[in-house]
Amino acid sequence: MKNYKRFILIMLFCAVAFVISFSFFMDFSPISGKSDQFVQDKQALKRLLHNSSEIHRIWKAGEESREWSLISEECKKELRITKNFDESLLRCSPLLLQCHSLFSKNLDYSLVTFEESGNLPFRYLTKSNSSYQGLREVGIAVTLVDKKSLKKLDIFLEDNCHEVYLEQRAYAYGEQIEIKDGEDYRFDNFDRHIYLDTHLVTNFDINMWLKFGNPDFTKGISEKKEDELFLPAVFLTYTQMESYCSYKGRQVLQAHFLDAASFLPMDLNEKIPKRNLRSPYYWTKKASEYKSDCKLLYSKDCLGKREYQTNSSQPSWAGLFDTMGGVFEAVRNPIDGESNLKASSYYFDSKSSWHKIGFRAGWNGEGFGLRDFDFRGLNPYVNIDKFKVGFRCMREILQ
Repeated sequence: MKNYKRFILIMLFCAVAFVISFSFFMDFSPISGKSDQFVQDKQALKRLLHNSSEIHRIWKAGEESREWSLISEECKKELRITKNFDESLLRCSPLLLQCHSLFSKNLDYSLVTFEESGNLPFRYLTKSNSSYQGLREVGIAVTLVDKKSLKKLDIFLEDNCHEVYLEQRAYAYGEQIEIKDGEDYRFDNFDRHIYLDTHLVTNFDINMWLKFGNPDFTKGISEKKEDELFLPAVFLTYTQMESYCSYKGRQVLQAHFLDAASFLPMDLNEKIPKRNLRSPYYWTKKASEYKSDCKLLYSKDCLGKREYQTNSSQPSWAGLFDTMGGVFEAVRNPIDGESNLKASSYYFDSKSSWHKIGFRAGWNGEGFGLRDFDFRGLNPYVNIDKFKVGFRCMREILQ
């Protein structure tokens, strides 16, 4: 009996010793270390994915994000912006992400800066400057670093917030004419997928081209800062405009597509009307309903009333801003190559005959003095050295 009790005590002691030894082994063995590392990696990945989702949200929301409302004053101070600008331009803008990373408190991640991009926390990628396979659209690449684990995650953000799809229907080019005076030029874009930039190319857009584009095409172009960042880029030659749009996988907006997005259709439900009746003003169907309103047409009369900015006029039916007024706009005109300039601008007062959709002047694409433009004898009464000429891009997806 004593031997039996001794045997039970020995077995119990061995069992306790085994449990203690196993626990010690699990705490300090490589298997335990791997298990802990797996849990930590999983938590780090979870944080990175969450932050990636938040960055995508901020990227799309722009000025409507709660983050912008919290950091806007600090961000403007950092960029030395003192004047009002259309804050919708912050959608799909790396500037907002940069400011969010700098001024938002208690972030558990940081953004990697890249020496080749001037220590910016992003790289702008296009098909022309990237070896990334399958790159569908231009955009920025950023690298998130989880502060706790130092794990990294690369994400790509498509730059497509500022374009509109041109509805497939029949359109007309140029001013409306009487049929007896000639054939009305009509066209359609059925089975074509065309996207138009909603606003003129800005100085910030050109800054990105200077940093990430081919320097052979940007010679002579200087970087703009502070209050000029969100103003239209206006002193590029036509060749430079083409090069910029090409860098983004696009082309300079064509004149007839500008008309298509500007003329207000008489019946939106009628895809192929018998005639394309059109008003010379984008906000009304009646030519008699002209208004001298700076929110509709930023003309010379508006210069003393409020400061000019990008997107100063309301959007057209298709979503394009500044289709009338503001600065000149260069277009590519495959129908009439010499009519390549939207002359409706703040160089003419509100009563000028230039303030009509489809009525265009000419530009040699090289200079900005009066001799470089053909105003058909309707020259502006201004005493300036250089006219400002903006532009926008378009793209077509082939399917």
